[in-house]
Amino acid sequence: MTHEFIAAGEHFIHDVHSGAIHIVPEAIYNEIDENDESKTYSAEIEALREQGLLFTEETKITVPESEIVVKALCLHIAHDCNLRCKYCFAHTGDFGGKRSVMSIETAKASIDWLIKMSGNRRNLEVDFFGGEPLMGWETVVATVEYARSIENKHGKNFRFTITTNGILLSDDKIEYINREMSNVVLSLDGRKSVNDSMRPTPNGGGSFDIIVPKFKKLISEREKTGKDYYLRGTFTAENLDFANDVEAIADLGFDQLSVEPVVADPAQPYAIREEHIPAIKSEYDRLLDIMLSKPAEERYNFFHFMIDFDASPCAIKRVRGCGSGCEYVAITPEGDIFPCHQFAGQERWKMGNIHAGDFDFAMAEDFSKAVLESKQDCGDCAVKYYCSGGCNANNFYANGDIAVPYEIGCELQKKRIECAIAYNALRT
Repeated sequence: MTHEFIAAGEHFIHDVHSGAIHIVPEAIYNEIDENDESKTYSAEIEALREQGLLFTEETKITVPESEIVVKALCLHIAHDCNLRCKYCFAHTGDFGGKRSVMSIETAKASIDWLIKMSGNRRNLEVDFFGGEPLMGWETVVATVEYARSIENKHGKNFRFTITTNGILLSDDKIEYINREMSNVVLSLDGRKSVNDSMRPTPNGGGSFDIIVPKFKKLISEREKTGKDYYLRGTFTAENLDFANDVEAIADLGFDQLSVEPVVADPAQPYAIREEHIPAIKSEYDRLLDIMLSKPAEERYNFFHFMIDFDASPCAIKRVRGCGSGCEYVAITPEGDIFPCHQFAGQERWKMGNIHAGDFDFAMAEDFSKAVLESKQDCGDCAVKYYCSGGCNANNFYANGDIAVPYEIGCELQKKRIECAIAYNALRT
C-alpha cells in the first residue's frame, strides 16, 4: 500500500507497511498507482521495490493477550474550575455532576490501587488533572509525598505530570511543579483575543493577562532543569486561521506547543464541521510553510508535526494506541474509575470505585481489544500506523461506538501526518 501526497511543493510517496518515505520527481509521482502494485513500473520504482522500500507486504501485528496491567492514572483532583471555557468537554469542570475536590484519602487510595494493578511494571505515571487541579493543591502535594514515600518499598518509580490553566499559579507552586513534575501542560489558546473569547473567567473577564506572565516565569525557571513542558491550545470554527495562534504562542517565548481542533457538538457555533475541513487543511499547509521558513534559532516544536523517523512507537503501540481503559484510567474525586478523562461522569463507562474495591475487568478487556484491526475502515487507511485508530472517546461521542472512527478527526489527522512527514523530511 502506498500513500501519495504533495506538501511544501514536494511530491512524497509513503510506503505504508515499511514506513519508508520517498521524495520523488513529479513524473515518478504521477506514475504510481496505489491500486495496482502488480504492474511493471519504471526502473527507479522497481529498484525501490527490490530494496523492500516500496509495495512491501503487510506484516500482521497481533497484540498478545495478557492480564490487565494499569501503568498510568489521570487523577481528577478537582471537578471544579476557575475558568468557564466555552468548549469545555468537562462542562466547565464539574463533568456533569457536583463540584468537588479529591480528598487526600482518595488520592492515596488511588496510588495504592495503581501499585496493586501495575503488576511487575516499575515505571508508573500520574497526571494531576481537572477541572483545575491547583484548586486541590494540598491533595496534589500530599499525593506526591505519599507516592515517593512508598515507591522504593514496592519497586516502583513514579513520574508526575500536571495540567493547569495557570490562574492559581504562584511562586511557591511554580517552584514545586518544576521540582516534582516531569512534565507540565499549560493551557493557552494563542492570541489574546482568541484566548479571552474562549477561556473567560466566571465573571466574563479575560484570562490571558493573568496567566501569560505566570507561564513565562514557570518556563523560564523550568528550562534550567531540562524537564518537559508544553503549551496546549484549542482552535475552533471561530479561529480557522489558527497558524496565527501557533505563531502568537511562539512569539511569547514558548517553543513546545500544540494547538488542536475542538471536538464538540456540531450544533455549537464554535464546532468544527465538515465544511471547515478544506480551510483547516489549507491552514496546516500554511503553518508547514511558516515552520520550514524559520532559521534554526527561531524554530519551535509543534506537537502534531513531530515524528521521529528513527525512534517511532513500537509495533504494539502502533496498533493499540493510547491504552485507555486497560493501561490507563481516570479516577474522579469520589474514587470512581473511568477509561479516561473524556469518559468521566458517563455512568455507562464507570469501571468501578477505588473505595468499593471493584473493577470491571470485562470492560478493560474490551478496551484492550479495541486495536487497529478491530476498528471500522482503518485497515485500508494510509496513515493507520501513525494514528492507531483514533481517540476512543472521540469515536464514541461522534458515533456511539469506540470502534467507529470520528470522520472529521480522521481527515485532519491524515493531513497533520502528511505535514509532519514533510516537515521532518525537509527541514535542514
